[in-house]
Amino acid sequence: MAELLDRAGLAAGLESAGVGWRELTDAEREDYAVDDVAPSAICWPASLDEAGRALAVADRLGLKVAPRGAGTKVGLGNAPRGCDLIVSTERLNEIVDYAPANLTVTVQTGVTLAQLQAKLGEARQFLPIDPPHAGQATIGGILSTNANGPRRLGYGSVRDLVIGTKAATTSGKVVKAGGRVVKNVAGYDLNKLYVGSLGTLVLLVEASFKIAPKPEGQTTVAGRFASLDALAEASRAILHSPLLPSALDVLNAAAAERLGVAGLPGGRGGYLLAALGTAPGGALQRQRDDFARLFTTAGASSTATVEDSDGFWSRVSASQGEDVGIGALRTKVSVPLAEVPAVARLLERTGQTLVAPPSIIARAGTGIVYAGWNLPESMLNGNSGKLANALAEARRQLQGRGGAMVVENCPPDLKDHLDVWGDVGPALDIMRRLKSALDPHDTLNPGRFVGGI
Repeated sequence: MAELLDRAGLAAGLESAGVGWRELTDAEREDYAVDDVAPSAICWPASLDEAGRALAVADRLGLKVAPRGAGTKVGLGNAPRGCDLIVSTERLNEIVDYAPANLTVTVQTGVTLAQLQAKLGEARQFLPIDPPHAGQATIGGILSTNANGPRRLGYGSVRDLVIGTKAATTSGKVVKAGGRVVKNVAGYDLNKLYVGSLGTLVLLVEASFKIAPKPEGQTTVAGRFASLDALAEASRAILHSPLLPSALDVLNAAAAERLGVAGLPGGRGGYLLAALGTAPGGALQRQRDDFARLFTTAGASSTATVEDSDGFWSRVSASQGEDVGIGALRTKVSVPLAEVPAVARLLERTGQTLVAPPSIIARAGTGIVYAGWNLPESMLNGNSGKLANALAEARRQLQGRGGAMVVENCPPDLKDHLDVWGDVGPALDIMRRLKSALDPHDTLNPGRFVGGI
């Protein structure tokens, strides 16, 4: 940001718009940096209209804006082409409308998921998503990154649960899509366009959701398998049974160690398959027994009921988004269900090239596979090209299996050597045109999304 002209213009514009703001200190600039690209100022809109006015000021001055909630997913995406102003949703923190009888809720996007769940819990209801960092993540951040957790299998993704949005645009307007009732059928579903767009199209300022009653009871059963093939057989049996698990996850030995569940009966090593069941009363014991029976029939060496079911799944979700130190590398792979075992093996082989064993959590019912590496120092000093080549080769093999890989977190200099999103094919042209239509001056998070959008 040009020190004199832009500072004066920004001050005049935001103050005229009634938006609170200030310049950042050097230490704060480092804290708010996105891949080492540091902003100069931050503002806090306190209403939906203020959010629109703040974006219009930045757009008029040619400033680059990074929307921000709690910053839990700030490492996602390519390095930005610029970052002048942080627009924080911190003060957009109201629960606007809650209709327990209709199973819907509307909130401003600075509300954290934990705050929302606490409110819904008063009526024994919840928003059935469990992304990483659930205690800190804001609703806006969850929507912008399409963040999901293990319970996606039973309840759907956050994209499936959102029924309405309001969004601030760089023209200064606040636009509405959908509404506060479940049956919204008129017009284009812009909600799904916004979810996962990483704040590159609009700034989400309000969202309405379908919610659900809390289950009366739940149980988690884990089975240990010596091979992924036997585990895959158990997964298929459960998915084709009437049991309807809410979550069904695979953990390799490294992931089990990180979660502190490697010591389940039957020794260490191999792979764990964990199933989450929900049912009322005596049906819960029947479900627990059926999971264990299907595991044993498929060749599990042991099965066990996990005592703290909620705590276990919270740790699983946290682990899929956990980054450890400067050598943290984390990928998210989407593949057809039948390819999950082969992809887990492929990622373990990639770990040999990276000189670090991966921690793998795979969603056996949705085809999402997370792998995390804590890269050794020997792979960090001048080896970004080698890392990029290893990931490019893994991507090539995944494409042959109908899969795709996103690098969700990595050392910043690695982003100089690869697009973390990968190739999206002919859809990129449509995405560029959407970006041009909704953010014509490239104000919002420029460069961070697919293809450098």
